[in-house]
Amino acid sequence: MVVVSTTASRPPRQRVPLLRRFNRALARGVRAVAESSWVKFLTGTVLLTSSLDEAIDTLVADLSSLELGAHHGVMLLGFVNILSSLPDLLDGLVGTLAVDDEQGAAAGSDAADAGDAGDTGSATDAGEDEAVAPRLAA
Repeated sequence: MVVVSTTASRPPRQRVPLLRRFNRALARGVRAVAESSWVKFLTGTVLLTSSLDEAIDTLVADLSSLELGAHHGVMLLGFVNILSSLPDLLDGLVGTLAVDDEQGAAAGSDAADAGDAGDTGSATDAGEDEAVAPRLAA
């Protein structure tokens, strides 16, 4: 029995034309900007503040009489954009704070190790510590 490789019988891959590669790259870039949490948050903030600026004088009267205008829809859209961007922004913030805590703990242990190694126990060091302690207690 003879085994024939399927890869040997395939024709060589054709190169993708330059215009198609450019279109794909452009689409990826536009999609990345459009789906960015920061862009959603900023557009939501702009929409919400601009619609509130226009509707703040008559907001309660318009809502009570159900006279809704375009600025009310823009206000809702801005609010939804802000809310939809918050989970991603908060995840990023939590990740940043966790990294900062880890770096701070590592720097603190390095500083403690360096302080133990360089501690000479001089009288001036002890005097400075005693002078600082009463100020902290007060």
